[in-house]
Amino acid sequence: MNTLCELLKENNEIYKMLLELEYDKYEAVIKNDVISLDNIVSQEEVYYLQMKGIEHKREKLLNSLGLSGKTLKEIIDAAENEFKTNLQEEFEELNNTIKELKKINELLKTIIEVRLRRINKGLSNLGENKNTYSNDKSKNATEGLLISQKI
Repeated sequence: MNTLCELLKENNEIYKMLLELEYDKYEAVIKNDVISLDNIVSQEEVYYLQMKGIEHKREKLLNSLGLSGKTLKEIIDAAENEFKTNLQEEFEELNNTIKELKKINELLKTIIEVRLRRINKGLSNLGENKNTYSNDKSKNATEGLLISQKI
């Protein structure tokens, strides 16, 4: 169980670094700093790979302990008292960090959606509403281009 606690601590540290990056991302979006935003996304990819490695270790550990398929909460409830407190603290800290990440992600999503609407409205005002990217696959390829027919 001590190893599980260490993995949770490691995971928590990565999530905290991701949270810092999310705040940096927020600042970059507000400032329209695409270069910084690109750098932040590159850094996030490294953390995601690290989290994937930790998750793999955690699954392997739980399999070896015969606890695969159990939730972290179930594992904490079943843990011996000496490990229960540490596991619970790490779980709560990780949970709080993830909640904070969700909040900043929702805020970023809202800001980006507002900006996208402004861009689409501007394009529409310029008569370019037919010539933008689209998720509608029924349109032919030329309708989804961001190229003006006026040129």
